[in-house]
Amino acid sequence: MQAGYNPVRAAEEIFARAAPQSGPHPYAPAPAGAVAPPQAVPAQTGKDKKRLKREARQRAKAAAKANAGKGSDTATAPLPPADGRFDVPRPGGRLSGGRGTHVAARMTALVAVSLLALGTVGVMAYNAGHPTPVQSGITSAEAAKYRLTSFPVEKAIAFADRYARLCANQNPDQAEQRQRALARLTSSGVDTTCGWDGKGSQVVGYSVWSGYMEPIAEYPKHGYFIGIQLQMTTGALRTLSIPVWVDDLQTGNGMRVVGDVGTLPQPDQATPPTVMDPLEVDSQLSGDLQGKLFADFFTSWGGSNGTTLTRYVAPGASGAARAGLHGALQSPEVSGVEVLLPQGVAASDGHQWKVDDTTWARVSVKWKTGDSHVIERYRVRIVLTDQGWFVKDIRAGTPDEAGGKAPVS
Repeated sequence: MQAGYNPVRAAEEIFARAAPQSGPHPYAPAPAGAVAPPQAVPAQTGKDKKRLKREARQRAKAAAKANAGKGSDTATAPLPPADGRFDVPRPGGRLSGGRGTHVAARMTALVAVSLLALGTVGVMAYNAGHPTPVQSGITSAEAAKYRLTSFPVEKAIAFADRYARLCANQNPDQAEQRQRALARLTSSGVDTTCGWDGKGSQVVGYSVWSGYMEPIAEYPKHGYFIGIQLQMTTGALRTLSIPVWVDDLQTGNGMRVVGDVGTLPQPDQATPPTVMDPLEVDSQLSGDLQGKLFADFFTSWGGSNGTTLTRYVAPGASGAARAGLHGALQSPEVSGVEVLLPQGVAASDGHQWKVDDTTWARVSVKWKTGDSHVIERYRVRIVLTDQGWFVKDIRAGTPDEAGGKAPVS
């Protein structure tokens, strides 16, 4: 319903338009601004009657002048007779002059407008519960760019991965079992040997989705070529394209490999640039924190010792800083620390750290795993407090500032 809509006001406007054009009702109330007549006083003499008529005419002229200044839309109601008489209907009768008819018309208009308002509210309520379908506005090109599809991608990838491993694992002693397993996953025209001649053997070390997906034109919306990357135990790397068809897009049921496979080329490897404006290192602070903070912190962090960790982590430290590795790696030895200076600060500037300053440190840690050792690097965010430096956060891995590609011996 429109804001500010008043059904009673609308009914009054309809009544006003339906009123006779000959003038206002004889007994309508005088408009605002008009001078209300005083209570009629019965004339006692002929002289009094003449005086009363003269005063009535004067008041009527004053009222007409007042209404004339308000515009033509304002109607002037005539005054009652000077002698104070007016018509009163007999019991059970109606007012003369059509007043009863006007009241009925006004009530009829009011009821009609009320019904119209109720109908409008009902229509709005119905529409609120039944919204009109809205078009998404996504083009086919945008859907392809952002890979928006109703195709059950995750289930299809798992199915393609299973088929790719069966295809690439080759052992002459198990050729028949392999062929039967492949046949259970394919359509009738697909080569159940997956192109293998039965000679030689190879084993898949691991497999993963390569990110490649291409629609199969012959199976709109229901078929995709899916790339599965395979690492062989010999070190060879292949990416097989597996054509997968899905019957039920909603549930992912009814999958089949509907074509023969092929090997895709590996993605190109570019040469990364050197890091722009790398941060310089505070050598003095790096040496101080290697033994005072990081050696003890990584010992507690590696074993997830919550009691001792509280000595080295700052209030509000991240979950990673408080969790630790739960013994996945043992006997940490901190072999290198690089505390980074703020952006634009040179190592020769003699930077002075203040309380509440934070920075990142790159830490190299030698861990024991089984009978061997590995060196891993971490980014540790530290904060300076009144009691010294504490760990705020920790993240694994550090960037290579040199860029380029590794030399091959």
